[in-house]
Amino acid sequence: MQNVKKFSQNKNLLLNAKKTKVMDSDKSPASSILIDNEALENVTHFNYLGANIEADGKITPDIRKRLAIETSKLKSMMNIWKSQSTPLKMRILKSCIFPVATYGCETWTLTKKDVEKIDAFEM
Repeated sequence: MQNVKKFSQNKNLLLNAKKTKVMDSDKSPASSILIDNEALENVTHFNYLGANIEADGKITPDIRKRLAIETSKLKSMMNIWKSQSTPLKMRILKSCIFPVATYGCETWTLTKKDVEKIDAFEM
């Protein structure tokens, strides 16, 4: 972290120790990192670009959140579902709804149970 701080300062960027968080992703004890004699906060989860990342690697909360958002979007479009043809509905689902549900999926570490939940929504 000291090297990151030095490199950043050379580029006129400041590292804010109060806003910087540390997350250990293994079972080792929490590490203590100091910047300018100020300890960085250890966290067990954080939100990165809308995706929830957990220290234990579980993604179930993020999947639940994504599916809840997807369901909300579907409900808000109920008048479209009643009046349009099936091919158009499928195009809307694939272009507008599925990306909402899968946003941030690159960070997911899937378990068999999670895959079964996701498979239930495929068509």
